[in-house]
Amino acid sequence: MLKRTSLLVATALAAAPMVQADTTPLNVVLITADDLGYEAYSLFDNELPNLTPNMDQFAAEGVQFENAHVNYSICQPSRAVMATGMYNTTSGMMGFIHMKEKNPTIMSTLGELGYRTGILGKVAHSSPDLDYQWDYVYDADDLAAGRSPTLYAQRTLTFIEQAKENDQPFYLMVNSHDPHRVFYDPEANRLGEEETPSQLYTPEQVTVPDYLPDYPEVRLDLSHYYNSVRRLDDTFGRVIEALEASGQRDNTLVMFVSDNGSPFPFAKANTYFASTKTPLLVQWPGGDLKNGHVDTEHLVSIVDLVPTMLDAAGVEIGEHIDGNSFLPLLRGETQDEREFAFSQIDYKIGGPATPMRSVKSKQYGYIFNPFAGYSQFKVGYDKATIAMMENSGDEHQIARAELFRNRVLEEFYDFENDPGNINNLIDHPDYQEKIAAYRAELEAWMKQTEDPVLEIFHNRDNPAKVTEMMSSHYPTRESMYPQQQLDKHNARVAAAKAKREAAQQARREAQRAAKQ
Repeated sequence: MLKRTSLLVATALAAAPMVQADTTPLNVVLITADDLGYEAYSLFDNELPNLTPNMDQFAAEGVQFENAHVNYSICQPSRAVMATGMYNTTSGMMGFIHMKEKNPTIMSTLGELGYRTGILGKVAHSSPDLDYQWDYVYDADDLAAGRSPTLYAQRTLTFIEQAKENDQPFYLMVNSHDPHRVFYDPEANRLGEEETPSQLYTPEQVTVPDYLPDYPEVRLDLSHYYNSVRRLDDTFGRVIEALEASGQRDNTLVMFVSDNGSPFPFAKANTYFASTKTPLLVQWPGGDLKNGHVDTEHLVSIVDLVPTMLDAAGVEIGEHIDGNSFLPLLRGETQDEREFAFSQIDYKIGGPATPMRSVKSKQYGYIFNPFAGYSQFKVGYDKATIAMMENSGDEHQIARAELFRNRVLEEFYDFENDPGNINNLIDHPDYQEKIAAYRAELEAWMKQTEDPVLEIFHNRDNPAKVTEMMSSHYPTRESMYPQQQLDKHNARVAAAKAKREAAQQARREAQRAAKQ
């Protein structure tokens, strides 16, 4: 793991006022999408016309990665990785769970060095430490449900101007709520003040990903999704324009990434190829990057964002950080240990634990599903599509729906020939040696991160034992909550219980009255 300390930033930040020229500290802007699947971005051969022109131009002028993956394909835990540079197993934030054991975040680290820190949108999900106070905050309600390119641009420019007035470098996290559901439907503007995307799409235009059935209802849903993707691109473009207008673009490291895959079955909240693969775009005009470059060789993960930001700013990378800086890759160099990416799922926003663990290379991916046989996989966005598959009369789609709900213990896929992850090769005789190698890689990672799934993984040849251990050995959601979150959880549980008891009492009294 690369560790680097620079006296340059410490000296510059200690100066009052801030010194200029080559001692000016680096600014950092992290722009995120909410539920943007990799297949919706042009680098990965999306066929929709002119879908993301602003991101395309930005990428062409900077660096983009063909093989970037998130570590947890659900919003809040994915953003916890972005903030800490730690895997969810090592940070304990294995779901919609805030920080119990205090560790530095990118905003707290830079804030202590004198940076002004700001956030636009997704505030609770992007603030893993409940005690942390941003210097500048606007959430969805102040950004037209997080869907207003105009407001994002205005808030961005105001934040940067305030930082300039205070002679502060800045860290700004810009979180679009697009293309998360509710998608933009031109027939039903259900979010009220949201802005219209600069281009709209029809069901006939969309390409249905391999992992979804090509039904009219799916095409309509996808067209609305791509409307929201276009508005995400509108927001991105306006934010970059605001940065340019501020005069701070040359000295600002800008990164763009999605928090997880598209909100469709076999993508978001899973560990499939479409779940974790993400666009990763970077610009730093003053940073001597290899601009116009697409890195097709190395795998990078979102756990690497924090150490890369710190490395670029010349700030020490803490020992608690799991990720590695990919700054050398941004400059066109090569790095060892860039062959595999790891991902996990533990708890979703509701329901029982559905732990999954995955290791991916550019070509292959292995998945371990200890929840198979213990609980079903259900999330709100999958209900309609999975029901259509179950009732289609098509044996292939019925089997796919069954797999989605109940899984099998192990899966292995050839991404190069099967990016939709349709053909599970786990029992194929030609792949057993490779599967064993990927199991070993995953096991080593689980040991490194002290993963609670490791002991269950060691018993994978005994499915009954796996189910038993899920009941007895897997950590509960509440056990990982910090005290503030646990108190709120207990209060909600108590309020719900009181409401049920009051309703039951009212029914009993009504029954007694009816008998009199």
